[in-house]
Amino acid sequence: MANLSANRRIRREPEQAARCSSSKKQQAPFHTTGLAADGFLKHRFLPLYQQADNLPDKKQVEQGFKKSLSILTNLYNFKPLDVSGKAYPYNILLAHWDASQQLNTQNQQVELLIIQDEQGKIQLSTKQTYDTGTTLYYIPVMPLYRLLQDKRKKQIGELILSVFAYLFRVAGVPYYRDSYSALSYYYEMLQEWLNEDVDGREAAEINKDISELNAAAYYGDVIFRKLYNPYHLNQFKQRIDRFKAKDGLQKEGFNVAMTAYELWQAYPERSVFKHIGNDEQEYEDGIVRGEQYISFIADNEGWLYNSLSDMVNNEFNECAEMEEPCIAQVFDHKAIQLDEGLSFEHRFFPLINDVCTLLNKLP
Repeated sequence: MANLSANRRIRREPEQAARCSSSKKQQAPFHTTGLAADGFLKHRFLPLYQQADNLPDKKQVEQGFKKSLSILTNLYNFKPLDVSGKAYPYNILLAHWDASQQLNTQNQQVELLIIQDEQGKIQLSTKQTYDTGTTLYYIPVMPLYRLLQDKRKKQIGELILSVFAYLFRVAGVPYYRDSYSALSYYYEMLQEWLNEDVDGREAAEINKDISELNAAAYYGDVIFRKLYNPYHLNQFKQRIDRFKAKDGLQKEGFNVAMTAYELWQAYPERSVFKHIGNDEQEYEDGIVRGEQYISFIADNEGWLYNSLSDMVNNEFNECAEMEEPCIAQVFDHKAIQLDEGLSFEHRFFPLINDVCTLLNKLP
């Protein structure tokens, strides 16, 4: 039986980034490739400018922008463009364009905005968003359970268990058997549907599906209890030190474990949800929440997984926005240092992909 990918794409069209707590994604138009002269490619195009009917106050804008730009360039350590010979408001437009170009040559992937605070002051603000790619970051538990049952593979099983412990206890990945998790709701719905909708289905098929659902609950609880025990996280370093890979798959497992351990050491208390959404923001319909697409699940194959995927995708198809990791920073007198950025997220989500890829390879 072929394994299904642990990271399923949400079956809806991508949409465009909208705000920090959540983002809309819009499908980009296709363009054909073509040839261009080297001189054209090397040319640096300046931004276009069209005079507006009503412009903000020149003195207020220039003073606020210049002060905020000075703070930004000092923190990011680059020299602003000299626009003293340009007329207002083109000087502001050109300086903003140049600063944005310089920020993104530093591999920051930063969106630079000109904003106005409640007091009317003009300031610069940066926004960084990690694109999760409308991926379901679902980590299957059953492959680990089956691995732990094989005494010959005890070392690799315990090592991956420590990885799971880090993801659950430190990074805060929700667990589907936790009644407070988003995915527990979907499993409950499947249980209710299975108990009520029996018309036209053969008894053997119904019993098979019920058995799969019961196994997901029972074995899921077994792993859940292990993850709640701090022992497996505390033993992470010792298990790495004692581990000796016997084949290519175990070597791959060791590399994944090292990646997870190093991430834990670099961010010892960091949750994946630190920059996703807003804890004070009430739940809104039409938004895919972080805990809905980041979670442990029972398995990534079989009737149960296919039914869960269909249920999740059908609900997400009705949503227009998706919460993604996002950081915004305003460059005012309070900005004495740069925010930490999304370096954690740039390491965490690839780690989830590597974990799921490894689990898919397990027998």
